[in-house]
Amino acid sequence: MKDYYPDKRSLWAIKLLTIPLVAAIWIAAGIFIPFGIIITIVRAAAVIIGVVLSFIYCPLLFRSLKYTVTDTEVKRSGGVFIKKYQSVRYSSVQYITTARSFLSQYTGLNFIVFFVYGGQLRLLFLSRDDADEIMASAPLSHMERGSDNVS
Repeated sequence: MKDYYPDKRSLWAIKLLTIPLVAAIWIAAGIFIPFGIIITIVRAAAVIIGVVLSFIYCPLLFRSLKYTVTDTEVKRSGGVFIKKYQSVRYSSVQYITTARSFLSQYTGLNFIVFFVYGGQLRLLFLSRDDADEIMASAPLSHMERGSDNVS
């Protein structure tokens, strides 16, 4: 059994991506909204939402997330306002998808999604090494393998 946690570099990547997003909303509000008071409200809302998400919500979420990988299952626990616990047995996994961002070894934006009957379990914001380790440790022998045979 091994525990994994979100990579702190992905938190910095989210904070850095929030700045141009808020700037784009700031500029777009000035261009597309004709009324001065509404421009101010939209700009203030964009800044407040950006600050709250980047500096309050995301750090709390990162601190609460925990992924546990055992020989038989994967568990995810965490949440800011509501604590959520999920577990998936390897025997019920249909397939696994990994998603990596550009320069994922530096940003920590690596994701693994376990698809099961009726749902999915997402492991978010993993370091590249942790994502590779989880994928290597997943027993995939029960899943169907693709075949080149055509009937």
